Amino acid sequence: MKRMIEKMENRSMGKKTAWLVCCAAPFLTTMQVAAQEVNDSVKIQKTETDNSAYTDASSDSRPRDISLGLPTNTVGTVPIFEDGIPVSYYHFQLYPYKSWHGGVSAKSSGQMSPMESAMIYGEIGLYMNGMNREGDDSFHSSINYSANQYGQHKLDVNVRGALGKGWQYSLSTYQNFDPASNHLKVNKYHDRHQFYKGVLSKQLGDRGKMSLVYQYVNYMCITENFGPFVYHLDGSVDPFQGFNLGHDSYLPEDRMLTFMDLKTGEVKSMDITAANRDETHAVTYHLDYRLNNGANLTVKSRLKAGHSYRSNRNLSSTDQVAADQGYTYADGTPYSGYLQRRYMTHFDAVETTWINNAELSRRQGAHNWRLGTNLWYNHGGTITSSAAFTHEAKADPKTLYFKGQAFYNFNTSSEYYNGDEYRTDLYVKDMWKVNRRLDMDGFLRLEYLHLGGENAAVTGEDQSNRRRSGFNLKEGHLTHFKENFLNGSLGASMNYRLYKGLTATAEYVMTRSHTTLFNYGSVNMPITDPSDTHLIRAGFSYQNSWANVVSQLVYIHQNNMNSRTNVNHVLTKDADGMPAGYTETLTQTAVYGVESLGWTTDAVLKPFKGFNLHLQLTLRNPQYKNYAFSPTFSDGVTEHYDFSGNNITNLHKTEVSVDPSYSFGDWRIWTQFRYVSKRYINKTNSLFFKGRWETFGGIDYQLNKKVKLSLNVVNLLNQKGVSGSIGSADLIEDASGYENYVMAGTFIRPFATELSVKVDF
Repeated sequence: MKRMIEKMENRSMGKKTAWLVCCAAPFLTTMQVAAQEVNDSVKIQKTETDNSAYTDASSDSRPRDISLGLPTNTVGTVPIFEDGIPVSYYHFQLYPYKSWHGGVSAKSSGQMSPMESAMIYGEIGLYMNGMNREGDDSFHSSINYSANQYGQHKLDVNVRGALGKGWQYSLSTYQNFDPASNHLKVNKYHDRHQFYKGVLSKQLGDRGKMSLVYQYVNYMCITENFGPFVYHLDGSVDPFQGFNLGHDSYLPEDRMLTFMDLKTGEVKSMDITAANRDETHAVTYHLDYRLNNGANLTVKSRLKAGHSYRSNRNLSSTDQVAADQGYTYADGTPYSGYLQRRYMTHFDAVETTWINNAELSRRQGAHNWRLGTNLWYNHGGTITSSAAFTHEAKADPKTLYFKGQAFYNFNTSSEYYNGDEYRTDLYVKDMWKVNRRLDMDGFLRLEYLHLGGENAAVTGEDQSNRRRSGFNLKEGHLTHFKENFLNGSLGASMNYRLYKGLTATAEYVMTRSHTTLFNYGSVNMPITDPSDTHLIRAGFSYQNSWANVVSQLVYIHQNNMNSRTNVNHVLTKDADGMPAGYTETLTQTAVYGVESLGWTTDAVLKPFKGFNLHLQLTLRNPQYKNYAFSPTFSDGVTEHYDFSGNNITNLHKTEVSVDPSYSFGDWRIWTQFRYVSKRYINKTNSLFFKGRWETFGGIDYQLNKKVKLSLNVVNLLNQKGVSGSIGSADLIEDASGYENYVMAGTFIRPFATELSVKVDF
């Protein structure tokens, strides 16, 4: 669990009238609590931030996930925070990374500990938290520019300075022009990110500082990192008919996407760039203020409004068909050979949120107290239409028509919800230095959750909302819902110094949560039983002048998770406009638990001047618990599935990270080698991908005090790593028929070199 935290810049204190505090925090009464202090229960070492800190092997536009052993990116989880509050209310539909950028607009970035995230957010995770860069006493500027051999250009600029009388400003922009390595025929750019941020701040004498941040993001992203390959039962893959993974495009060049509007039943078309664009506005107020009694008050408030169009072109099965099976080119010529089936989900989603946090903190003797509250509001909804389409299984494929239609089977996986959600909570934490050997932390958080709105779920005997080809809300009906829940979390930890440098550590964190507004979008009403998560960590840490080592056992368990699972079934007869033998894909709501027991060792070694070596080893066994469901398909067939006790798909049992770096003079050389073991690609665990190495490296040269040059390399070994699943094989027990099986999945980024220059003045 590598921690990359830069030291925050010191901010001078000054005087200011108390009315600013009263206006900013009307929901806090005067309380005597301790000064906030970052003091994680397990002392993970802090290391110098380097270029690989959050590098993702599959994506250039988001930070990589650092897992505790359970599936990440669940519905409620927002893995990116800014100024201590989440950048989005949910992970879906306005993904956090689409309305966020770190870079030179941030003055620091690091990770929240599981205890901190459970106290502030009510969920357990290792989440990124960045702090906005505010103004300065004099003019400064930071400019980062980079380019790679595939034609990507990134420009990141920040200028900041003083306006007089304690007022300061900071202006930032980030522009990404990325055609990706598999240059798409359908559009010049795979990723076009436009990010703008302005900060106005005021020094409050020697008492603190307040700031107002406005941010606008326009993000177009055609996520298309797919390709076909030949799968072998030993987990290896071979190229399929010369397709070059990571370089060839697997998306037809037709720009128009067709779907049936879920609300009206009207068949519509939308340009692919318009159908994959997020636009968000956000205003954030941030206050740090020291009261007369020595307590510190922090207030954070963010108002955000966003609209997301997203058309996911998900992979289904890769099949071989004959000329008489109904697939043709646009001119009617019959098609035979391998084709790629896909199901498209077209999201029209909105999010309007108001997120507030206020906290008082104070140090009193051996205690550091924190007392805080969150007041959150979210109005959100999505109209999710779906459709199926097919294309040739080859590079630069052509769209194939089925029964004369390029898109068909509309809305078999459609979703709809529209509603409001309110969350308010109170939390308290004490960090207690019991004696010179023992430190103890503990917190308690209580939350009230109210949600209500309308959806299109199947309820009781009424089947008018059952998803089928051509379903729309004129045929179905809207159902109103309203719920009130009490959530909570608690945690305790201790560090006991056994003798010089050696410390025993232990931690327990528990959270209880209920369903969220997002879960009402499915065809079935979500369960309202509470979902409890338990995290236990225990081990030892050792630190001396050249080594910092943490080794601990980690157990985590979560029950009653809501999940949308895509289930495939070969129809036994004609049904809902689909012929017998057609592979139908249904989105099924499932409720299940997950569990993992593991061991992690993390070490930073500095054996001689200039050399830094980070090592990490994680062993774990992530499994499904109580995972069973019985979907009914369009032909009337009901099938029962039970994955309890199986390993969680796409989670690795073993992870290794080796990250050496060496600095000498004006030079720094660094590499990062990550090994991830085999991972199962279907829930029955009969199929898997072999383990692989993910490799990065770079050279930095400090030309002078103002200019730094860097050469960074992604995928040093130029591996053809793949991931994904075989949709049609997700439920099979006998894997013998899948040797030399043609399938498609995602790929890791191919070998790429990036040149960058950073200028500070």
